[in-house]
Amino acid sequence: MMLGEVLAIGDELIHGALLDTNSKYLAGQLEALGVVVQRFTVVSDDPAQLRAAIADCCARADVVVATGGLGPTLDDRTRDVVAELCGGPLQFDAASWQQTQAWLVSRGRPVPDSNRRQAMLPPGASALPNPVGTAPGFAVTIGRARFFAMPGVPREMHVMLRDQVLPAIQAMPGLAPIAQAWLRVLGPSEAALGERIEDFMHAGREPAVGITASGGLLTIRIVARGATRAAAAAACEATAAELRPRLGSWLFAEGTCELPQLVLDRLRRAGRTLAVAESCTGGLIAARLTDIAGASEVLQGGVVAYANEVKQGLLEVPVELLAAHGAVSEAVAAAMAENLRRLAGSDLAVATTGIAGPGGGSADKPVGTVCFAIAGANGTRAWTVRIPDLGRGFIRDRAVFEVWRALLSEP
Repeated sequence: MMLGEVLAIGDELIHGALLDTNSKYLAGQLEALGVVVQRFTVVSDDPAQLRAAIADCCARADVVVATGGLGPTLDDRTRDVVAELCGGPLQFDAASWQQTQAWLVSRGRPVPDSNRRQAMLPPGASALPNPVGTAPGFAVTIGRARFFAMPGVPREMHVMLRDQVLPAIQAMPGLAPIAQAWLRVLGPSEAALGERIEDFMHAGREPAVGITASGGLLTIRIVARGATRAAAAAACEATAAELRPRLGSWLFAEGTCELPQLVLDRLRRAGRTLAVAESCTGGLIAARLTDIAGASEVLQGGVVAYANEVKQGLLEVPVELLAAHGAVSEAVAAAMAENLRRLAGSDLAVATTGIAGPGGGSADKPVGTVCFAIAGANGTRAWTVRIPDLGRGFIRDRAVFEVWRALLSEP
C-alpha cells in the first residue's frame, strides 16, 4: 500500500485570501491511481514552518505532492527550503531557464531577471517542465518519500500533474488497485442514514464505507482495494448490493460523476432537451449544468424569474394564478415549467419557486418551502418540499438536488 500526503503552500491560503482547491483535486487524482491519501497540510511561506511541514510529510508518506511557493519573488521559498532539507545549495538548471524565457518571449512579454530564480533546483532534483507557465516544478527524494513540487496556479498544476507527476507515481512500486462506488441519498438526516447502515461503517471494514454530507445531499462512499481493479470493483458492487435494499426510496443516483454530469448524460442518451425556470434557485441549476462541457447538447436555456412581473412577462404566468395561489405554489411552478417548455421548444422543463429566507416565510409557507414542477410530453408533475431552515445556501442547494432527483427519475 502506497501512502500519500498533499501539501498546500502559501501565506494567501493561511490568511484566507485564497481558497485551497488544489488539495481536493490532488487527493481525488491520487486515490484514483491507488495512493492512500492520509493527510492534507496547509502551511505558510515562513521558512521554519515550511521546513517542518515538508519534513513531517516526507517522514510519514511514500509520496508527497505539494503546490505553491515556486514563483519568481523572494516570498516564494519552496525550492530554498527543500534545498536545505537536501543538504546543499540550489543549482541552476539551464534547460528550465531556456523554457521560461521561451514561454515569455512567445507571448511578447519581457524577461525579468527575477524569473531566473525559477530555474534554480534543489540538489538531486529533476525538473518538471511547465508548458503553460514560467514556474517549473521538480521531483526529489526526501527521507522515505518522493516529493513532487508543482505550481499553485491550478491551470498549471493540472497539466503538470497529468503529464508528469501521475505517470511517475504510477511507475513506482507499491500501488494497490482501487475502486469506488457512490450511492446518492436524499431525504434522511445524516444521523438517520448512519443508524440504518451503521454495521457497514466500523473501522477496518473492507471495503470501507463512509457518509459525506453536502447541502442536504448524502453520499455513501464505498472504497475497495484488490489484486486487480476488477476485483476491487467487484468488492464495491457486492457491498452496494447489500446497501441498496436498506436505502429504498432514499437512493436516487449512483456513480462517481458529479450529479449535473449524470443528469446531462441521462438526458443525452434519451435524446431529450431541457429548459429551466428558476425563482428561488436564482440560476443555480443552469450554472451547474453549464459548468459541464457539452451541456449545450441538452440545455436549451433558462429564465431567472425572481419577481412576479418577470414570471408574468417572460413566462406568461397569469396574474390571476399568482393572485389566487401566490408565487410559491405548485400551480405557479407548473405554469412556469409548462410555458417555458413551449417557449423554448424543449422536451422537458423544470421550475422552482420558494422561500429561501431568512425572511419571507409565514405559518402556511415557512422558510424552506419550495415548489417544483417538471413538464414533458406526458404532462406536468408538481410537488412541494419543506426543506429544513438551515440557512439560505442550504435551502437553495437542497432545492437543486431535488431537481437532479426529478430529472434522474424521469421515465
